[in-house]
Amino acid sequence: MRFLKNKIARAKSKLQSLTGAPSTKPKISKSKSVSHRKRGRSKQSKQMIRCYKNIAKNYGRAICSFALSDISEPYLSPLAEQYQIDPRSFRNYIDLRKEDLLGIEGFRALLLITERDSQEERSYKKIFQRLCEVFINYFSVNWIFSGKLSYKSEYLKLRFKMLRRVKNPELFTYIK
Repeated sequence: MRFLKNKIARAKSKLQSLTGAPSTKPKISKSKSVSHRKRGRSKQSKQMIRCYKNIAKNYGRAICSFALSDISEPYLSPLAEQYQIDPRSFRNYIDLRKEDLLGIEGFRALLLITERDSQEERSYKKIFQRLCEVFINYFSVNWIFSGKLSYKSEYLKLRFKMLRRVKNPELFTYIK
């Protein structure tokens, strides 16, 4: 609306300058327009904050669903042999941990190997990290565009950032 008023005011001033009449510009309060702009930005930024808050949670849950599905079998079998782990016990571990994914902290905890972890849990986390890389590289685009996600372009843009975070989980403290 502000732009339309400014355009009309400019057109009137041009018309009056051509006819020789004195110009009367309407005064537009800058404080109103600035506060209006700030309100619009804050609403948009709140939505984007919500988007970034949920990105780690949504990616984590999608990767867990991928690890639990039959599609991951060709990738899981060689990794399970390499780390000498039963695939069913790994899937049970992921199924239990899937509910703890409420944000970056839960996703990071599922990836980060600590001193308190048993050898078996360390193997699970390494296998999960490799499955995360596979999902992000090969299956994430299909998941983004076939799902009910809002902000699909943001998820697509942050795909490789998520991949870097998955490869180095100790640096996984924020998304944007």
